[in-house]
Amino acid sequence: MDNLKKYIPGFSGKKILIIGDLMLDEHIWSTVSRISPEAPVPIADVKKTTHVPGGCGNVAANIAALGGTPYLIGLIGRDSSGEKLLSALKKLGISTNYVISDDVRPTILKSRIIAASQHVVRVDREDKSVLSPALTQLIVKRLRELIPRVDAVIISDYEKGLVTKTICQAAVKFARANKKPIAVDPKGSDYGKYAGSTIITPNLREAIVASGIDINSDASLLAAGKIILQKAKSRYALITRGRDGMTLLDNKEAKTFPAVPREVFDITGAGDAVIATLTLALSAGASLKEATLLSNFAGSVVVGKIGTAPCFREELEEALAGHEPITKKIKTRQEIGPIAGNLKNEGVKVVFTNGCFDILHLGHVRYLREAKKLGDVLIVGVNSDKSVAALKGPSRPYVSEMERAEILASLEFVDYVIIFSELRPDNLIKAVAPNVHVKGGDYKIDDLPEKKIVESLGGKVVVIPPIKGRSTTNIVAKILGGKK
Repeated sequence: MDNLKKYIPGFSGKKILIIGDLMLDEHIWSTVSRISPEAPVPIADVKKTTHVPGGCGNVAANIAALGGTPYLIGLIGRDSSGEKLLSALKKLGISTNYVISDDVRPTILKSRIIAASQHVVRVDREDKSVLSPALTQLIVKRLRELIPRVDAVIISDYEKGLVTKTICQAAVKFARANKKPIAVDPKGSDYGKYAGSTIITPNLREAIVASGIDINSDASLLAAGKIILQKAKSRYALITRGRDGMTLLDNKEAKTFPAVPREVFDITGAGDAVIATLTLALSAGASLKEATLLSNFAGSVVVGKIGTAPCFREELEEALAGHEPITKKIKTRQEIGPIAGNLKNEGVKVVFTNGCFDILHLGHVRYLREAKKLGDVLIVGVNSDKSVAALKGPSRPYVSEMERAEILASLEFVDYVIIFSELRPDNLIKAVAPNVHVKGGDYKIDDLPEKKIVESLGGKVVVIPPIKGRSTTNIVAKILGGKK
């Protein structure tokens, strides 16, 4: 898949405008161990609550996670959910300059109660009434201003009231006038409002609703595709079909791409990842077939996650590789923060530790193995060559930073490695915000300088005693013929 990977660097800096139904996705993470005595329903014992952008906000999150620059136009209420949504967007580096606040319509809120990696129930709060003329006029004005400044446009329709025919046709008109591709993730049966778009991406259920055909064979799929293209007056249709992959159609032919094998935990947000990747790839110069293949891999990444979560650039690269090369475990500071945050949002317990790890020995290996047992994912911070020299003396390190990082990444129980240049790991701890921070040595926890930072982020510190006599200094002394 190297021919596809070459387009991913081109995602960086691509400006994508997303217009659609903006909502707050609330995930209530819980455990269920008993049934209510009041009714035959499970009792969810809440452990934590997280908030992430949903709807077209998740499309924007995917654009940002893949390296692009999202321009988001959406509508929220002047309420607590709106404030949480703005905060969630800002945390992901998504500009809220073009998000519109309304005094009348509440912020759309989807609350999902999740237990043991499964949805228990979803509670929706929304107002799907027709937009006021004033709001419609304001949105059209922003489309007119922004579309000339971006590389492509996405319409993300969740049938919540914002994506009207007037707004769709304004987006299409301005996009075509500026020769920008426009992709649509549709809902409902009125595909005429998307007329003139470049590509429309219904899932199987949406394609059945829009075409009126029960899709159960290749022939029925082609018939449905023709109706969709005719109704949408779009150049292409991409029907995503779950385990049966996805089918790309135009007025002449249809091409099916098999699904990428992946254990499916949750299909939430898969369509958002598909349309975000597809649009970025087209903007980066990929052909429609190549863009479809890339989006297929992005969708496979997202269905392997729990709850609403985007596909990150490095995850797409790993999916294309078909495995996780050792060096893919080595991350930059910019990458590790979002990775750790995404893992914790999925209920994963993140463990962090750090050190020089100069000449890896049994003490290191046993220490790291015990550290991994304290959680689900182990992230190891490795001092750079410059910081090792400052800590250990000018003759150190004996092994270069990249060699040390790759050796650590080769250990099965190490999930991610990051090289850092500071003498202390404080800034890295803030970026990772681990559930558990592990120190090796004869320390008292209350004396550790990192304790305050870790606990302020909601984590805890654990000390693992060293194995006596096992150290890099002793190994080097033996090699040089010293007494040790």
